[in-house]
Parts: sequence; structure tokens; C-alpha cells
Amino acid sequence: MVYDVTDIASSKRALERANEQLAKLSMTDRLTGLLNRGTWENLVDAEYERFRRYGQATSLVMFDIDHFKKVNDSYGHLAGDEVIKHTAAITKGNLRQSDTSGRYGGEEFGIILPETDAEGARIICERIRENIAQSVVETSVAPIQYTISMGIAQLTKAPENYMQWMQLADEALYAAKEGGRNQVMISGN
Repeated sequence: MVYDVTDIASSKRALERANEQLAKLSMTDRLTGLLNRGTWENLVDAEYERFRRYGQATSLVMFDIDHFKKVNDSYGHLAGDEVIKHTAAITKGNLRQSDTSGRYGGEEFGIILPETDAEGARIICERIRENIAQSVVETSVAPIQYTISMGIAQLTKAPENYMQWMQLADEALYAAKEGGRNQVMISGN
């Protein structure tokens, strides 16, 4: 007896491709293509543990879009989505291959910068901030110009877990916002 297994093999490959796509979708933010919060936070935890073991400089960045509610209120949520996508694209375009960015939620993002001290992180963040401040998002409603605020926390031995490290970066972000927005602040740890 002879069996033609072509259909079985092609069905199996199609199933494998579908499973690969599902795995990718479960790890990424649908709007931006960046890692989603859960996946990104797991990598923050892994980087924290790597620092604990090897002690190499590593920095964490938290940032968000300034006055984003005003963008949504003035231009609508679809235009707001375009601003979020633009932010993700500028961020990805200014990172090294070893860096990892994620959408933390809403208009908030995070970046893991391995083997990077606070000053190196500041240089990367300033480049992202300036590129965004100097660009215009052409939406179907109107051209939108906007800014971001960024907070950096270089990891030290002080944080007892990755969540405390994230809190330091978040506090630096809020200091940037309170200091007038459209700027980068480094945590004092």
C-alpha cells in the first residue's frame, strides 16, 4: 500500500506556522509590535537577576507621552493610536540590537539597556526624545507634534527586586514630568 502524506505534511506545517504566530501575538502589543507588558516585565526580571550574578552596568527607562489625554480629546483615539505607533517606531529605530523595548500600558513605555550605565542611557534617551520632539505625525485628522518625558534608573545593589528597580525608573519619569516635561531625568537611587 502507498500513502500520499503530502496533505498531512502541509497541514502539519500550516499548524506549526499558526502556532508560531500565536506565540508571537501572545508576547507582543498588537498596536505597536513592541513586547507587551507581561513579556517585557519578565525580561526586566531576567536582567535584574543577570545583574545580581555578574554586576555589569544596566539601566532601565520608563517613559510616556506628555499630555496624551489632550491628544485623544482633541484629535480622537485613532489619531492617538497613530501617535503611540509613531513613538514605538522612533524608539525601535534608536535602540541597539541588545536593547529591549516594550509597551507598558496606554501611553507608557519601557526600555531595558543592558551593559549601559546611566550616562549612556541618557544619551540614548535624549536621542529618542529629540527625534520625537522634532517630528510630526501626519494623521487623517491633523498633523500632531508632541513630546515625551523619560526616567532612567541604573541598577545598583539597592533594589531588592526588579519591581523596586522599575519603581526607581518610574519615580525619575515623574520627576521629569514635574520638572516641566519633555526631558530625561536620572534616578538618584
